[in-house]
Amino acid sequence: MSGRSRLIAAALFVATAFAATAAAAGPGPVPAPRPARPGPLRTHASRLPWHSSAARVVPHQVVVVWKGDASVADRRAVTARVGATTVAPTPRVGVDVVRVPTGRSTVGAIGALRRSPLVRFAEPNRIARFAGTPPNDTFFTDQWALDNAGVDHPLTAYPADGFPYGETDAGTVGADVHALDAWTTTTGDASVVIAVLDTGVDDMHPDLAGQLVSGWDFVGNDPTPRPGDGLENSHGTHVTGIVAALQGNGLGISGICPGCKVMPVRIGTKKGLTLGNELKGIDFAIQNGADVINMSFTSPVWSEAERAAIAKAGRHDILVVVAAGNSSMDNDIEFYDHLSASAYAPAFPATYTLPNILSVAATNDRDQYAYVSQCRGSGVPRYRCGFTSWGHDSVDVAAPGVDVISTVKQGQGPVGGVDPDYDVWDGTSMATPMVAGIAGLVRSQHPAWTAVQVKNAIMHGVNRPSSLKLYDEWADDTHVGTKLLSGRFTRTNGRVDAGKALTAQTSNATPRTDGNIDGARSITAKRTGTISWPADDNDVFKRRLVKGNTYRIALDGPKGKDLDLWVWRPKTKEIFQFTASCFSSPSCPPFQAASARPGTADEAVRVTAGRTGTYYLQVNGWYSGGSYTLTVTKV
Repeated sequence: MSGRSRLIAAALFVATAFAATAAAAGPGPVPAPRPARPGPLRTHASRLPWHSSAARVVPHQVVVVWKGDASVADRRAVTARVGATTVAPTPRVGVDVVRVPTGRSTVGAIGALRRSPLVRFAEPNRIARFAGTPPNDTFFTDQWALDNAGVDHPLTAYPADGFPYGETDAGTVGADVHALDAWTTTTGDASVVIAVLDTGVDDMHPDLAGQLVSGWDFVGNDPTPRPGDGLENSHGTHVTGIVAALQGNGLGISGICPGCKVMPVRIGTKKGLTLGNELKGIDFAIQNGADVINMSFTSPVWSEAERAAIAKAGRHDILVVVAAGNSSMDNDIEFYDHLSASAYAPAFPATYTLPNILSVAATNDRDQYAYVSQCRGSGVPRYRCGFTSWGHDSVDVAAPGVDVISTVKQGQGPVGGVDPDYDVWDGTSMATPMVAGIAGLVRSQHPAWTAVQVKNAIMHGVNRPSSLKLYDEWADDTHVGTKLLSGRFTRTNGRVDAGKALTAQTSNATPRTDGNIDGARSITAKRTGTISWPADDNDVFKRRLVKGNTYRIALDGPKGKDLDLWVWRPKTKEIFQFTASCFSSPSCPPFQAASARPGTADEAVRVTAGRTGTYYLQVNGWYSGGSYTLTVTKV
């Protein structure tokens, strides 16, 4: 694949010096220059009135109304014949809700039930809304991510690249997190605290009044974590508004969890954030009772200290919601460009295999993986405007992260924008607090649930629209930008749903796979396997090697494919465990050897074990796949 170069040996690690900062995962990347598409500024008068979104049903559930002569035994028999089970049986009521097993046709079950002489009615268990007054927040109809009515909303502007302020477009009805469904049950509880580790929060913003608890500024070592001057320092304020802006105050926007509280923790500025401040921020959140931590930033550096801090948060029952990144890359595949001395994937902390991390990709208003919306009206191929990163093993869910309107530092909204106190941004930084807010709703409704149970419910409660596809440049350099790629791009292959998350099951949603160190399979002399992008990028094997012995490890793959071979030393925790030293010196402790030549599936290395222990052998498909044979021979 042209234009890419991969890090395969310590010599390449020396090619760059890594600055000890992490980058915010939003706003999104700046596209290449392109012609502007003129469009009028949209006024309030052009907004359509409140209306209901598409009809929704409870998946796999059927409502059965029985005839008066149907006994309890008769009901059970009829239900059993269609393979269904009764949900919460209610005595002396002639109505049952039955669940149809996954994999069985709900439509078919309804037909079978209707044919029974004992059944009066059988139909899907549909969801309705309470008729009431909608939120009166000024820009609520622009918050397509909360309730997508399919009407015009403002698009994120990139003026320097020909994408001006004032552009609007409409999305797909129902391509949203279904916040209104969740709010019929809860809008959040003030006892639930979501820590926002970011650039600080404008605590004087009227749409955030009363929504904050005490935080800390680790940049200025001050108890008031206010942001610096300028729109560019409003990242934390924008994130906070998405989580918990006031609802129903006749002003601005509504947060996804307006009843929750936000703990503002300033750990960086527009220039980035240091690991030291991040660790202090995580510890502060732990010590001060946060239930959820939002971290809308990424780094290409694997950090033992960062990983340990997040694990500690897990031991204190804190869910950590993190951004997948804006590199438009697969986090299950390493990408390092030695020409620009830049690493793009994987992204951390998103790629740590910790049970209390919930990693988030971004979607748009049409339930597609995120790209800059203004590309739709330009001559630029959409795949060049894609920005969300993903990963079947390393990213859990997707959430709206395009054209998201939220609070910014007062008066810093750009000229030509929607309002001096608000702005519209792109990024997985915006998708992450959407999920952190949903976690707040779930925690409010189920205070006894653990952080991992909250995570599981969010993952089990996703929607999987058929439109959830990807424009991606790296997968196919030959296409012209009109091709949408299908596949399983996250663990769940779904977009979050706040309403469903409140009632979803809490069983383990992240079983171990052989795609990482913790699920490695044993190999003695030879193993065969198959990998396929994007659903199964990696197979990892483990083998005990003896100190001083030399081994030849060979990968024989299919012709015309691009498979790579990596060898990791004992005690490696994750694949692609590149620490800071890997980017600044010849030393790269977890890394043993690799053969990653572009354009071939046959690779081989010779390894002399420096110590006796369990080594890890990784077969990686570089945006490719196929069947292979892996052999280990002592030489």
